[in-house]
Amino acid sequence: MNTWKKMLGVAVVTAAPFAASAAEISGNVTMATDYVFRGYSQTSEKGAIQGGFDVDFGNGFYVGTWASNVDFGSEVTTEMDFYGGYAFDVAEGVGLDLGVVHFMYPGDEAALNYQEYIASVSVSDFSFGLVYSPDYFGDGNGDATVINLDYSMSVAENVSLDFHVGQTTTDEDGLVDDDDSYIDYMIGANYDVADVTLTLAYYGTDVDNDAAADGAADDRFVFSISKSL
Repeated sequence: MNTWKKMLGVAVVTAAPFAASAAEISGNVTMATDYVFRGYSQTSEKGAIQGGFDVDFGNGFYVGTWASNVDFGSEVTTEMDFYGGYAFDVAEGVGLDLGVVHFMYPGDEAALNYQEYIASVSVSDFSFGLVYSPDYFGDGNGDATVINLDYSMSVAENVSLDFHVGQTTTDEDGLVDDDDSYIDYMIGANYDVADVTLTLAYYGTDVDNDAAADGAADDRFVFSISKSL
């Protein structure tokens, strides 16, 4: 289950599950031209190789892990995420997902490690997510809240579209230039063929180009190939 990734604002393809004891395990692997998280490149606008595994216990509870290469211009080269949560229906066609994610960056920059707590409500093809972090990106950067709105739709056989808009706000001025919040958005098209998913997505923010180091928040297209395991 990668519901939490959509709540966080990252598009991930979920693999078809297979039975393992009382649980179901699924996996995914992705190659992308960039790793964009909430509108910011995490790989200095270079390619990314990503993958993860999820365990669905069949009673609403789930756990998982996901990893990607990153490039922050430091010794940090890897992001590893560990997450878990509980998803359930509150009414017909209405679902609620409560989860927690631990972001870990192995190496000397362990101060970047941090947690996020997530609540998401899904209605039909819409999803509204609220994310809270008591120490955003670690290193004493202060509290942060993120609001995400996502919509997915099928437009043809094997073709779907994804839409996302989110706002990130911290209690520290200077998150982006002299501001304490910014908006990110994404429009993506997915095509399923021969057991893989091809995705072309356009990412953007309302961040001034001069306010983000090395163009990390510039508008960009990202192409990715994902496969179920």
